[in-house]
Amino acid sequence: MALSQHRLPATKLSPQRYYVDAKSSSPSARLPRSIRVEDGRLNKIRLGLHNANMRVVFDVEPDQKCQISLTSVTDGMIAEVTIASSSAPQSVSEPSLPASVGETAKQESPNEIPLAELAPQAALVWSQPQETTCQVTMWAELFGYSAKDMTDDDYDDDTLSRLQARVGGSLERELSSAYVLETRVQLEGDRLYYDAGEADEDTEVDLYEASLALSAPTWDLSVGKQRIRWGKSDQLSPLDSLNPEDLRQFMTLDLEERKEPSWLARVRKFGESFTLEAIISPWFEESELDYFDSDWALYRNLRQTILAHPDIPPSLKSYASALRVHERKPSNSLENMSGSVRLLWQTNQADFALSYRYGWETLPTIISFPVKNIDYNGDPETDPTALLTTAVLTDEAVEARYKRQKIVGLEWETVIDLIGFRGEVAYIDKIAFLSSDLTSKRRDVGHLVTGIDYTSETEWYFNLQGSWLRIFNYDRDLLYFEQDNVALLGEIRKPVWRGNLEFAIRYNYTLTDNSSYLQPSVVLKYFPNTTCEIGANFFSGQGETLFGSYDQADQVYVRLNVSL
Repeated sequence: MALSQHRLPATKLSPQRYYVDAKSSSPSARLPRSIRVEDGRLNKIRLGLHNANMRVVFDVEPDQKCQISLTSVTDGMIAEVTIASSSAPQSVSEPSLPASVGETAKQESPNEIPLAELAPQAALVWSQPQETTCQVTMWAELFGYSAKDMTDDDYDDDTLSRLQARVGGSLERELSSAYVLETRVQLEGDRLYYDAGEADEDTEVDLYEASLALSAPTWDLSVGKQRIRWGKSDQLSPLDSLNPEDLRQFMTLDLEERKEPSWLARVRKFGESFTLEAIISPWFEESELDYFDSDWALYRNLRQTILAHPDIPPSLKSYASALRVHERKPSNSLENMSGSVRLLWQTNQADFALSYRYGWETLPTIISFPVKNIDYNGDPETDPTALLTTAVLTDEAVEARYKRQKIVGLEWETVIDLIGFRGEVAYIDKIAFLSSDLTSKRRDVGHLVTGIDYTSETEWYFNLQGSWLRIFNYDRDLLYFEQDNVALLGEIRKPVWRGNLEFAIRYNYTLTDNSSYLQPSVVLKYFPNTTCEIGANFFSGQGETLFGSYDQADQVYVRLNVSL
């Protein structure tokens, strides 16, 4: 586990704060999120998530100094806080803060000063829940999203609205002092609406998550529909391939929001400095993707462009309107199962992982397109009359297939001073790329993503990553990609008003073709259990580049999240 400590000086609006970040970790649901102390030295202890990291914040009086000592344990960490007063240092120990859903009980240590021995004015009141053999947690979440294009086009879906609701619960039971059983269930309702006449509206009610996990001191086992994260990079992670994605809004959503739980069985064995992990996927699950009639569809708004063009005859418009897609998915059989293994090990300086996956590509390979003899450059603004001049029309469907895929990867993470270094590299056999005849060609690729992140004493967060995608056996007729594709991506965040308001910008700039994507946003967190985000998505570049092909999809959006 990568850990980093920071100090923030007092301001007019904020007290002096010391905090510690546990990279890529989350607190147990049983721990309280805020503990009020107010003993003249320590005002409050706060626990939460910050940029996918677990953060523990100590609000300290201005004339006090605080030092945080961290001790890693098998399934979490123990934070010991020493506060220097005007007389002599005193030590206050905090209960174990787990790095995952599990929780480790605090152990007595002869080097820790018991709370009863502290001076009365320095006494700490900790409202830790009483230990129970069975813990039940319920929750509900509501997500609302609405986006409006900045330009109105007759052939475009100018407005997108989405409403999601999730209701779930978990039960954690201690079978003995060494074994814990946990089950999680979550239902989801999802309504996606486009204002374009040809676009498909989608309403789903589904079992979003359902898993059963058994944990022991040296191993754990989980089965069910679950989200499992591999890889170290943030918004672009070639090793995070265990779960399919919802790509109906492309990359305008965060990676974790796009990923969907899938049916998996995982077993892990924990050693002194290593973890061995094995995962089986019993059947294939594809990513969600529109083929036509959306800003984010595989063929963008190509069909709507034809339907709205005044010079195209009605017979051809009728043909375009009737285009259909025939998908063939792998059957649910033993021979179509997927398997993955990963070895993680820790040194004094860094964490590493080596992985191999034998599975399926979750995006389709187009083996046949019904319109033949065309040469498309990928630019959605291409005049369809010129594109169809030499076209040969057939009564076939768009034939989509799903193919096997093998991935070998290495990932790493370390912290030097206050800067985190992490990354991953993958060799993938193979990925489907769209070509100029609107069918796919599959090619082997190598993909490196690595970068740094840093949080300043004034709570500025900087994330900078570099991406290099190399396509082997490259063909010039592949759309949107060169043989070597180099990009810079990341985000910058700054909370103000004691964390109640946050300004952020996500960016992705492709050096190879000079195209880019920017997502500035403002997030309001003032109201309990509620966040409201207002932002915009800006795409730029030539029409035949990946980001440039979405140039007409610039939009403003508002998002509301409520949790209970």
